[in-house]
Amino acid sequence: MTEQIVFLDDEGLAPSTRMKRPTRAHSWQQFAYTHPEQVLEHLQDATIALTCSVPLREEHLRQLPKLKMISLALTGRDIVDVDYCEAHGIEVSSVPGYAANTVAEHSLAMILELFRRPSAFTRLMRQVHAGEAPQQNIYFNHRIRDVRDKQLAIIGSGPIALRLAHLARAFGMQVLFEDRGGMRRGADCRPLAELLKSCDVLSINCPLTPQTYNLIDAAQLALMKPDAVVVNTGRGGVVNEAALIDALLHDRLGGVALDVVEHEPLHPSNPLFALIDRDDFLLNPHIAWSSEDAMQQLMDSAVDNISDFIERQEAARRVRTA
Repeated sequence: MTEQIVFLDDEGLAPSTRMKRPTRAHSWQQFAYTHPEQVLEHLQDATIALTCSVPLREEHLRQLPKLKMISLALTGRDIVDVDYCEAHGIEVSSVPGYAANTVAEHSLAMILELFRRPSAFTRLMRQVHAGEAPQQNIYFNHRIRDVRDKQLAIIGSGPIALRLAHLARAFGMQVLFEDRGGMRRGADCRPLAELLKSCDVLSINCPLTPQTYNLIDAAQLALMKPDAVVVNTGRGGVVNEAALIDALLHDRLGGVALDVVEHEPLHPSNPLFALIDRDDFLLNPHIAWSSEDAMQQLMDSAVDNISDFIERQEAARRVRTA
């Protein structure tokens, strides 16, 4: 039997990404994007679906009796009704941990930018060149600090958090982890309130759950040093954004760097844009995961999951006919 594979949304891939195909016999069809009202049309004959971001909910799945496998080019599985799939024999695979290094590197890059300010000084040089700022012999327009010997507090304990800790220690930072309400033990673990009071950098590297939603709000930010910085490459809802804006506007933080926000994609009306001209504020459109290397690994692994499924299906058919 030839598997019918449909890739629902290839528009999320960088131009450099090379799509490999399963080595076993198959048919392949792909679309730039699949809107909710197009899911049934695009998957009507599919036995395998590959998706980067298109949700597959029960109302779709129950009308797709041929579908046997969903390969997610994602870490998590929250865009699929997994309970329905398990009850109806649809296999769901994902690619956990693929972005551990790239998100950790992005987190560290944001930390270094807030401490060293190379981009801020580049913008200053543009202003000098344009005659909008005076030429000087020495420039002290932006504070520059070393990260060595600074304390990094990480909320999270997964592959990204651990990789960031490894990278930060190589720069001479002292790394501590939030103890997840007493569930995580170790010499490098501390209660959240203690960490907030002592850290120079707070890095959010945890998933968004009912327990972590608005984990960092005005009361927690008030515990932090006035020159401490907050970096979030985890999930936007972990930090109360209104409280974050207020703290930075009133100089109760030394800097903020966000790759994620609560409501994505970023809309120009988002209140965070009130900070966009500040040199102590960085705002990225959720791109920490998307290095060329990580994206290639992601897609290779998602297709490998399909190949593994096809091989197991063929092996099972051989056993049945033996």
